[in-house]
Amino acid sequence: MACPETGGPLVQEGNELKNEYGTAYKIEGGIPRLLTPSKTEEEEKVRQKMQAFYETVTFPGYDGIDSPSVLMDKAKKSGFGRWLDEAISPMATVMEVGCGTGQMTNFLGLVSTRKLIGVDQSIPSLTLGEKFRSQFELKNVSFVQGNIFALPVKPNSVDVLICSGVLHHTPDPYGGYKELLKRVKPGGYIVIGLYNTYARIPLGMRKCVFRCTGNVFRKLDAHMRRKDVDQSKKEIWFADQYRNPHESWHSVDETLKWFDDTGVEFVSGVPDIGGMAKSETPQVQKLFAAHPRGTPAQHIAKQLGWMFTIGREGGLFVLTGRKK
Repeated sequence: MACPETGGPLVQEGNELKNEYGTAYKIEGGIPRLLTPSKTEEEEKVRQKMQAFYETVTFPGYDGIDSPSVLMDKAKKSGFGRWLDEAISPMATVMEVGCGTGQMTNFLGLVSTRKLIGVDQSIPSLTLGEKFRSQFELKNVSFVQGNIFALPVKPNSVDVLICSGVLHHTPDPYGGYKELLKRVKPGGYIVIGLYNTYARIPLGMRKCVFRCTGNVFRKLDAHMRRKDVDQSKKEIWFADQYRNPHESWHSVDETLKWFDDTGVEFVSGVPDIGGMAKSETPQVQKLFAAHPRGTPAQHIAKQLGWMFTIGREGGLFVLTGRKK
C-alpha cells in the first residue's frame, strides 16, 4: 500500500495509517479509509455521483452465499471466474479495482498463498466483502476504500490487476486505465472489462422503452425473466443496468489501441476477438495464453454478433493484456 496523496509509505499506528508527514487515515471495520478526491473537478463530480449510487446499490449481494464452498461453486459456474482462477499463479499478488462487494476478490483469495487486495469507494459494498473475509479468516485478503484516480497502491507492485465493469463509469476511462497500469509489474497482466459499443445497443433501446413507459415492460430484459434469481437480486441488476447515473461504451479496437499506446501486449478476449488459443475450447478458456488478435473487420463482425449473445447480459467484454 501507499499514501494516495504522496505515494509514500504508510505506517500503521493503532487504528490509523500514517504517511511520512504524519497525515492519518482511519481504519474502521477492518477497512483502511484511503479515499481521496479526484484531481479534477469533473472527475470528482462524477466520482461522488457514482459513490452515492453504489452506496445504495451493493452489487452483487451475498444472498445465499454462506460459505467458501458456495462462493466457489458460484464463481466456477460463471466460467470467467473459473478461468481467472486457473490462469492466476498461486503465488501472485492480485488487485481488483472496483471490487464492489468483493466476491471475486474473496473467491481468488481461497488460494491461501495468493495475496489479494480489493479496492472500491463504496463502504457498504466493502463491508459485505470484509464481513465474509473476516468470518472465514481469509488472512491473505484485504479490502481498502480508494479512488481509481488516486490509488493507494505502489507502482509496479501487483502481478495481476482486475478491473471489470468500472472504467466505463468514470469520466476518463483511458486515464483511469493508465492509472491502473502503473500498478502492474513489468510482465504482469491487466484484465479490464468494458461495456461494448455494439453489444450495449439492445440494452440502450430497452432503456428508452422503460423510460417512456415507466418501467412497465421490465420483462423485456432477459435477466428479469430468470427463475433462478430472487427478486432482490433482480432489482439490484435493474438499478445497475438501467438507472446508473454515468456510463460510456467502448469498442474492441479502441481498447486495443489503449494497449498499443501504453506498451501492453494483447493476450486474450472474453468473448474471443480473433480466435481461440491452441488446445482451447469455449468451455475452457486460457486467459493468459496468447490468442490471435484478429483484424478490425473480424472485430466488427464479432461485436455485431455480441448484440444477440452477451447483449442479453449487459454487453460487457473483457480484454487481457501483458505489460511489456
